[in-house]
Amino acid sequence: MWKKKFEGVEVCFEENGGFQLLLDEFSLAGNRIQIRYAGRDAAIRWEKCAEEDQCVRFRGTEVRGEWILEFEAGRDREVFLKFRGTLKQIEPQLSIMLLDFHDLEATHLLCQGISMGGCTSLLFPLKESRTFTSYYQTMITREEKTLQIAFPLVEKQILKLDGSASGNCLRHCSLNAEISFYDGLSIELDPVQLRVSGEPFAMMTEWADAQPKPEKIPDPVPGWNSWDYYRWTITEQEVLENAEFIARDPVLSKHVKRIIVDDGWQYCYGEWDANSLFPNGMEYLARNLIRMGFEPGLWVAPSIVEPHARIAQIGYDMLACGDNGYPCLCYECMRRVGFVLDPTQKKVQKHLFDLFSRYAGMGYQHFKLDFLAATLKASQFKDRLVPRSGIMEKLLTPIRQATKGRAQLLGCNYQYLGGTGLVDSVRVGGDIHATWRGITENVISVAARFWSNKKLWLNDPDFAVCRSFDAANDPDLTRLLCCLVFNMAHDTEIGDRARALVDIHRPQSEILLSLVLMAAGAVNLSDKMTRLNPAGLELARRVVSAESGETGIPLDLFRSERPSYWYQKLRNGHRVLLINWSDESALRKVNLASLGFTASSAVNFWNDELISVQHNCFQAELAPRSCLLGVFER
Repeated sequence: MWKKKFEGVEVCFEENGGFQLLLDEFSLAGNRIQIRYAGRDAAIRWEKCAEEDQCVRFRGTEVRGEWILEFEAGRDREVFLKFRGTLKQIEPQLSIMLLDFHDLEATHLLCQGISMGGCTSLLFPLKESRTFTSYYQTMITREEKTLQIAFPLVEKQILKLDGSASGNCLRHCSLNAEISFYDGLSIELDPVQLRVSGEPFAMMTEWADAQPKPEKIPDPVPGWNSWDYYRWTITEQEVLENAEFIARDPVLSKHVKRIIVDDGWQYCYGEWDANSLFPNGMEYLARNLIRMGFEPGLWVAPSIVEPHARIAQIGYDMLACGDNGYPCLCYECMRRVGFVLDPTQKKVQKHLFDLFSRYAGMGYQHFKLDFLAATLKASQFKDRLVPRSGIMEKLLTPIRQATKGRAQLLGCNYQYLGGTGLVDSVRVGGDIHATWRGITENVISVAARFWSNKKLWLNDPDFAVCRSFDAANDPDLTRLLCCLVFNMAHDTEIGDRARALVDIHRPQSEILLSLVLMAAGAVNLSDKMTRLNPAGLELARRVVSAESGETGIPLDLFRSERPSYWYQKLRNGHRVLLINWSDESALRKVNLASLGFTASSAVNFWNDELISVQHNCFQAELAPRSCLLGVFER
């Protein structure tokens, strides 16, 4: 066994690849570097080949390749785990395991999803066992200290941390790179940073600061999007009626500047031409929206091709393939299936460039690009020297080139490993609806991505939905039952598959919209505006006219399942949000001095009522499933 001590870190390494890391009070034991070829473990013998004050390096040799493992100390009592190697021949299936630790006690776990949504927040002790997957940066908290396991946003190969947890412990965690159908002989993984600190917000922010920055991040422009209310029922007439209503409204017209037609306008995925619900075509619609003073926007799933599209029938050489080398149905959502384009091909890149050039030429100034991550579900692409981590760049580069200077791009289901320059804004939350379940599930991912907004891109928390049982006069309020697609002919029970997309009242709407404001990114209404009642219109007017502010910080992110305390800086003041997620009344309070200011009063953002602040403590006894958003002027 070899031992190496750095400041705050100790490494114990064995010739069979087993090792232990001690970082302050965190002991990552049971690790073993493991290489697998098509599921079979390689027998590797390791030896130390170099040692310096801040670095120790090991060489591993086995029949099919030679590998270098390096532990390097950083400046802040951290260690970087680095790994590279050379294969003797092309390997169709290669798996590399860098960490494999067990039984690590924790009080909280925060995981990052690879794209929108997907974040996990676990508060220990757990009542039931859980599994999880994390990318980019994983935060493991024990009382006052947090262990961060992080690697770059833009990766050479895709790394992910899988694990299970129960009771007070992470029972098993492994950090792996799965490399398949890649013809490169040189393999290099990005450095994995392991760091312990008592300031987890600072660690996540510093990690974000170290990522490449885009040339420019757009200012938030409030808009309206058709999807959450209309789904696939949207029509040309309905788009124009909503736009005309907004244009006539004395408040909405000053702030809502973008009208986005979401899924439902096209003939099918892969054939991006107007269907019969848009009888005058998409250029006609764009001209009319521009005439009313709006920026037209359009939803496109650029890589998805449904089976009845012409590409799938006679242009299938443009499609990515499965294990057997033939095009495969690797997209599935709401019982809708499709192939995916292979963006490593020049023919596909030209197709994407031409498609977006055409619609940008019609006047569309905003494109919502959806289902991007589905592209990576294909097993192989024609150019097998492009790693899977490079597929997002190949897909989006021709779209960016076609629209640069003419339109902004929103990446929806965008895998963040594509980096910061390919899109202008990024969906960070999962799908939201006017449902309590949607709100409680979405808050975790919105909170966990505070580090990216207005720094790497503009965060999109999903829609600012205003309708509820007491905020709309709508006979169709609960009519949309899109989950019925999961109801099969011989099912004896329907259960949640008949779930309507509205089940809340105004207090829950205020939580949803307050979180949109805390996200401080994109704000997109998604209601049938003509059916909102005065209460619903008031909510819409308030949310689109509010100052964007700095990104809100979820103060209890590392000690709760869902953050109940949020703080946001404004140009000339502050906003503080208190949320009661429970089904019983609860006291919520925060000392304003801990946020760096003092105040004797605040204004309730949602009704303009004055709130007295006693002893510099902002507090309220909140009803179940309600919030209080206080505005403090400087």
